[in-house]
Amino acid sequence: MKRARFVAAAFATLTLATSPARAADPVQSVKDFMSAYDRAFNAKDLAQLAKFYDADVTIYEGGGINTGWADYRDNHLGPELKEFLELEFSHSDVVPHILDKDATVAYVTSEYHLKVKMKERDVDSGGLETLVLIKGKDGGWKIRHAHTSSRRRPAPATSPFAG
Repeated sequence: MKRARFVAAAFATLTLATSPARAADPVQSVKDFMSAYDRAFNAKDLAQLAKFYDADVTIYEGGGINTGWADYRDNHLGPELKEFLELEFSHSDVVPHILDKDATVAYVTSEYHLKVKMKERDVDSGGLETLVLIKGKDGGWKIRHAHTSSRRRPAPATSPFAG
């Protein structure tokens, strides 16, 4: 009798652990995605970063637009990462919003923080970011659209129009 109860309990545990209803929490999966993204970004690893983007991604940043991963990689992110001698990048206040019951579409709002050292200057900035995420063919989240806005910079001590 004890063996039968043990087998029944083991079966019930296995069933609950593998059932779709017990699948990973989609909100936590987005937070995990963001943490993994930050690690890949700080490693300046374009091959790893490619796994986070949908091939048809659109990027709105700094008043410019990149259309597609290849455009963003080759004309924006890749050259930018090469210039960074030192890099600290992170997200905070990450708030996922799952948009459908199957957790295949989401958006996430967050703050980003960026410190970089380049040959000619140092940057210490941050801002707000909204990402639209979709589930890729591999079942993982992919960035389909990104929009960032940087914080307003402090006014210069003297007016550039003073004359």
